[in-house]
Amino acid sequence: MKMLPRVLALYVLAGVAACGLNACDDDDTAVAVPVAPILKEVTLPGEKDIVPGGEIRIQGLGFSSEDNVILIDASGKEESIPVSEVTDYHIKVIIPVSAGGDYKVAIERAGKRTVLSGTLRVPMIVPLTDVVLPAAAIARDGKVSIQGKGFAQGDKAVLFSGFYPAGVEFEAPLTLTPEGAEFTLPANTYGVNSVIIERGDRKSNIGTVTIATNVGDRLGGGVVYWVDGNKAHGFIVNMTNIGSGTDQFGPERDLSDKVAFGSDMGTGKDNTDKYVAKYESLVEANGWPEWVGVRVAAQIARDNSATAPEGVYTDWFLPSRQELIEVFRVKKLLAEKGVSIAPNNYWTSTEDQGWSAFYVNFYEETNLISEICSKSGWKIGVLPVRSY
Repeated sequence: MKMLPRVLALYVLAGVAACGLNACDDDDTAVAVPVAPILKEVTLPGEKDIVPGGEIRIQGLGFSSEDNVILIDASGKEESIPVSEVTDYHIKVIIPVSAGGDYKVAIERAGKRTVLSGTLRVPMIVPLTDVVLPAAAIARDGKVSIQGKGFAQGDKAVLFSGFYPAGVEFEAPLTLTPEGAEFTLPANTYGVNSVIIERGDRKSNIGTVTIATNVGDRLGGGVVYWVDGNKAHGFIVNMTNIGSGTDQFGPERDLSDKVAFGSDMGTGKDNTDKYVAKYESLVEANGWPEWVGVRVAAQIARDNSATAPEGVYTDWFLPSRQELIEVFRVKKLLAEKGVSIAPNNYWTSTEDQGWSAFYVNFYEETNLISEICSKSGWKIGVLPVRSY
């Protein structure tokens, strides 16, 4: 039996494969049949890596410079988007400025389509560019001028901060300007606020503005008694002292039980939280009958609440030594603003030894006295403050 030459045999097999079981005319020319793009190891970017109007990278194998990329929204509407780069390992595309929500991504090549697995989640943002917020503090009744492009009639600014009551936000309509937009600060806003621009269900956080505060301002459930040099952060004292006026700091313990070390501005909140946790754990562990059910000064201060037009403030604490000294220094001004502090000695949240803590004497008119006293032996006053 004669064997066909190897090359000829390969051509014969190829001809059979191309024609199948059908006869082939001698003049027929083989035509490639398009197939859907075969893509492997595809990974879509996460929402945090996507900005409408910007470029994204879809990782995977098998992309081609001939590919057309299509976004398909939840309603089935399709939009072809520009391809900026194709490599052996990814394809880069430009997300439309107007995009937002969940999309399926389809790749088309030679009239055939492959829909990628997964969902492309595009943030629902307001497409703004070149945004600049004022750096200087703004008066509480002032206007905020925003430079930038992309603002539209009907946009509104939403202001919020962690020191407002839970869930409280302030809204202000935007007025368009040649430079961008502006809005008037809503009443009862103060301190450093984040600013979000809203347009329907779209939102963009554009940064922060500082709303100036001054000693003597009545806001945030009390009266401001100290502000920093930028008028951005400060402390507010409650409108009056609270408790019985004869409250105890807590049990006298070993120095090793001391947890409220802070004495300076900005340490009172931490002091209060740490001491309350320590006190409650000690009472539970030791079962002291004389302290069961006794609310000590730090607990009384932390449980305080004050109602303001914007909501109820519950983030009060027992001031550190320096925080309470600053109240004493402006107590005359505070009285003029309606703050009523009964003459008394008042606890600070600053511990000294295991048996002692600092107090400030408010019997005095101008002479500052701040010394240590027995935590359990002295029964004096509680004056809550809060910060922003």
